[in-house]
Amino acid sequence: MVRAEPQLRTLLCKALSGGTSVVLATVSADGVPSTALNSWIVSKNDDVAALAVDTRSSAYTNISAGRTGVAFELLADDLILGVRGIASIIKERLASVPFPCALVHIAIDNVRDHTAAGVHFKGPRYTYADHKGHRSDAEAAIFEELRKDVEA
Repeated sequence: MVRAEPQLRTLLCKALSGGTSVVLATVSADGVPSTALNSWIVSKNDDVAALAVDTRSSAYTNISAGRTGVAFELLADDLILGVRGIASIIKERLASVPFPCALVHIAIDNVRDHTAAGVHFKGPRYTYADHKGHRSDAEAAIFEELRKDVEA
């Protein structure tokens, strides 16, 4: 079954409700790709994803240096999507994150379906150890901050 891009954008928006992992790809100054796993990503709408990017990371370095063409692969239950877009740093420091992270928006240029017909894919999942249960409350605050509109 071939799904049109508007349907893929709707599926992407639903999948990025909070807690879905993506592999973010950026490009360094010498053209070398760099990837990072990111689970602090939400959909603001069908055209924009918001994520927390560690300011000590190569992804942040690449985006802040103006190499803003990015891609990410979304891995969810029975859904694998390749997304390309343009990243921009919206806010240098998120308040809810326990280490220095910037708010980055990705303006989505296109969404491609990498789901294979007849293959039942189960997306990666994570849970917290019993003594780290407080992290789910912190993560909920991060998702909420990512969803908010940035005030001028």
